[in-house]
Amino acid sequence: MLTQDSLVQRTATLFARASGVLDPVRFQAWEQLGISFPQLRIIFKIKANPGAGVRSLSEAMGISPSAVSQQVEKLVVRGLLRRSDNPDDRRHVVLELTGEGLQATGEISRASHELVEPLLSILTEEELVELHRVLTMITEEAVNRHAVELAVKA
Repeated sequence: MLTQDSLVQRTATLFARASGVLDPVRFQAWEQLGISFPQLRIIFKIKANPGAGVRSLSEAMGISPSAVSQQVEKLVVRGLLRRSDNPDDRRHVVLELTGEGLQATGEISRASHELVEPLLSILTEEELVELHRVLTMITEEAVNRHAVELAVKA
């Protein structure tokens, strides 16, 4: 019988293996669009939070405002982001996806879904419900731990 530690290790290995199988499809979509991983993170954060600024992105991503600014500039030049003055505070800018940026996020999401959905279709409804529950729990824990790590760094 496996111990809890042994089961955690084996499951972590399997999780990494699953990511290793799935990630190349997403990486290929990013490469075709000419988007780096930091840029990808920025456009998806802005998609989730339209109007976000450099400071809020920096805090959410745990990287310096200057690093975010450099990546934002590249995304603006590429036509994926639009930068405008914040009407409430002209010292800060508001970032939004352009039509091309929305299209890019859609293509990346579509590529991931086209790979994952057929794989998930082999599961029963009960298995899908359980997988959804477990993945939600893991994701929430990861987000909570990340938030704590950012708070400790501040």
